[in-house]
Amino acid sequence: MNSNTRLIVNTLAQHIRTIVNIVLSLYSTRIVMQALGISDYGIYMLVASIVSLLSYISNTLIVTTQRFLSFSTGAGNSEEAKRIFSNSYIIHWVLGIAVAVAFFSLTGWLFDSIFNIPLGKTEESIVVYYLVIATVVITFISSPFRALLISHENIVYISTVDVLDGILKLALVFSLFLVDSWRLPLYALILASVMLFNLAMLAGYSLLHYEESCIVPNPKEWDKAVCRKLIGFAIWTVYGMACTYLRAQGIAVIINRVLGTLGNAAFGIALQVHGSIQFLSAAVLNAVAPQIIKSEGEGDRQHAIHLTLTASKFNFLLLAMAAIPLIAEVPNLLQLWLHEVPAHAVFFCRMLLLISLCDQTTIALGTLNQAVGQIRNYTLVTFTVKILCIPAGILCIHFGIDVSSVMFCYLFFELLAAIIRIPFLIHTAGLQLVDYLNKVMLKVMLPVIAMCAGTWIVCSLLPSTYWRFLVTGLVSCSCGVAVIWLSSMNHSEKKLILHLANKILTRHNEKVKKQD
Repeated sequence: MNSNTRLIVNTLAQHIRTIVNIVLSLYSTRIVMQALGISDYGIYMLVASIVSLLSYISNTLIVTTQRFLSFSTGAGNSEEAKRIFSNSYIIHWVLGIAVAVAFFSLTGWLFDSIFNIPLGKTEESIVVYYLVIATVVITFISSPFRALLISHENIVYISTVDVLDGILKLALVFSLFLVDSWRLPLYALILASVMLFNLAMLAGYSLLHYEESCIVPNPKEWDKAVCRKLIGFAIWTVYGMACTYLRAQGIAVIINRVLGTLGNAAFGIALQVHGSIQFLSAAVLNAVAPQIIKSEGEGDRQHAIHLTLTASKFNFLLLAMAAIPLIAEVPNLLQLWLHEVPAHAVFFCRMLLLISLCDQTTIALGTLNQAVGQIRNYTLVTFTVKILCIPAGILCIHFGIDVSSVMFCYLFFELLAAIIRIPFLIHTAGLQLVDYLNKVMLKVMLPVIAMCAGTWIVCSLLPSTYWRFLVTGLVSCSCGVAVIWLSSMNHSEKKLILHLANKILTRHNEKVKKQD
């Protein structure tokens, strides 16, 4: 399978996974909120949000490990790839144990001074806290195997595991109705069990197919030079993800102080909607990231830049196709989805969708920066800008401005961070501003206008009902796809898609003939 075909297959696999998991996740959330109630769901979101910092660190290490594995593969150095995996695995075990001990020691302080937990729910919340810590430790251990699969571009298997993850979660959440008390800890136990299943699936496959992998870390394989390289890169990646985490959780804490746990439930719903559709755009970036890094490892910078610009364009367009009609139809969809829609949920959803669109315009430039390896200054500036929305939001609340001002601060600083990425990559990677404007920004303008127009026409002509979002989505996406094909795709991209479509059709016809 050539690189272009693999890219399309991996992207399709991730989209199928995303669509299935969105449906499963949304329905699962409906069942969970029905079983727990809005207040208990808000408690889970608040407690889990503090410990989820560890998940950001784990994701950072996945990015770091995958970057060096892909770079070594591109350079044709298999021995270096083995050393990278082995030392990364040791680091994950050490960090997993260390952060578990650290967060266990913070239990009393968090529940006495930070959390605003309703009376009678403290004991259950502490159990949930411990189970979330266990879940994150399992995530740490599974991270090197996920990074290894990504570096080998085996996105199809990862997507399969993720779909099974969604099915298993949905099947298990129905057990919440079998108990009358302590449903909140049971829900946390379900999530920990599913994460253990993921570890078994990822580790088992890696051990069978990739010689770099191992089941137990061997201290004798500790290499100071490799670890120094991994940790040095990871520190700045951790800083970037920590800023992203602290921004989201800082806003959650501000909302908790102003609106209580009901506000956290609304923000949690918005985060889930935002995360679900963001996977649509992330699918392209996740599929193309190993090829960008491998191209840099091979010394082909121009091809890495070409892939980055292509990913930037399609990342944004795929997200826009979902976000634009969704922004218009959020009230109807939340009414259809949830038994009871928390106050402010509609506003939070719309703001997070706009924020995500701003980020997607330049997010692929971050992958190019990782490939180049000059990460310190880029991370320090761009992610520090992101977190400035927290002090700005606190000031707004202090001066008596409505809680919506916090979200507008979030939007402003996200847009500023997206713009700042461009000059950095011009300096470090030789990106041409004219190329970026011509191949990305100009290519997405007409489709966005078409999708907005289609959405507006439907919302103007049809009454606001539960089923209208189907028409809105269909019309908006149809307008977008037509304009993308006519104005946003170049000849080689059209040719590749037509070739793959013809190939799929040919195989289908051959199967039909054999059956006849």
